[in-house]
Amino acid sequence: MNFDTNRQDLPLAPIAPGFTSPSARPAAPTQAHERAADIILDDLFMSVGQAIGLRATVDYDAVVWLRSHFRQKFLAALRHQGDRWQEDRAIVTAVSGLFAERAVRYANGAPSISADDVRQAAADVEKYCRAHARRAAASSRGSDAATALIAGYWCTWDPKE
Repeated sequence: MNFDTNRQDLPLAPIAPGFTSPSARPAAPTQAHERAADIILDDLFMSVGQAIGLRATVDYDAVVWLRSHFRQKFLAALRHQGDRWQEDRAIVTAVSGLFAERAVRYANGAPSISADDVRQAAADVEKYCRAHARRAAASSRGSDAATALIAGYWCTWDPKE
């Protein structure tokens, strides 16, 4: 999905300390990062829509929140990890299915999925993503930076959590 928005209305979230960067200060998002984030979001929305199917519709405010929330995370991941979309696409689209199933569950049979349902599903996915990243990094004896890399696009891993 592509919404006509002013990029200034989507402030970037601060980056979690688990990310490492060659410079002391993260670089500003480039146009390439902006385009890559939009492509990732398009795939996310396509996967979420496929997983939800005809079971429910998604409220407009839920779509706006979902796009804004994950666009910030995806831009942060792109800034600090580079464009790894070819390597991470299968993971992002698979987790989109998990997200959709959680959103449908929180909607509890309602004909539409609300913004609150989407926020709860996003919290579940981010919790899952952090737990998976910690397990994967621990099994490979990875550092905090490796854990953040494994967490990838879905969450910015914060070792203080």
